[in-house]
Amino acid sequence: MPVDPEKLAKLQKATAKKVGGSRIKAKKNVKTEQDDTKLLEALGKLKATKIEGIEEANFFRDDGKVLHFNRVGVQGAPASNTFAFTGYPQEKNITQLIPQILPQLGAENLEILRQLAEQIQAGKTPRDFNTGAEAAEAAEAEADIPDLVEGQNFDDVE
Repeated sequence: MPVDPEKLAKLQKATAKKVGGSRIKAKKNVKTEQDDTKLLEALGKLKATKIEGIEEANFFRDDGKVLHFNRVGVQGAPASNTFAFTGYPQEKNITQLIPQILPQLGAENLEILRQLAEQIQAGKTPRDFNTGAEAAEAAEAEADIPDLVEGQNFDDVE
């Protein structure tokens, strides 16, 4: 019976490779669905329910970027203060989302947005979004921390 070398080479490539007389196991594909099922099980234990009526979600980061969820699924368990946002986020600059965000902002957030606009016009990168009472609390907390002095130990300072 004649053997076709092309078919033989194809069959050899299709079989698992052997190293030292034993087969190498094929790599398992990691499924993200497994992670989703674990999340769903954990939310089920917390008795989370799906929250309807949420079309999009935006998470603002300290560096001025925004994680934007266009189509988002939200599940919440208010008793345990746990909420889960599912979907595919897009990282965008805040300037791209301003027209969509303006109708959703409250009075204090408009002040933050105004400060952000001033920082952008000045050519600075947006840094601190603390305003009003939050800024005063941050300054007060920073004032309570004593300065380090050479030769002193933390245990000695009272």
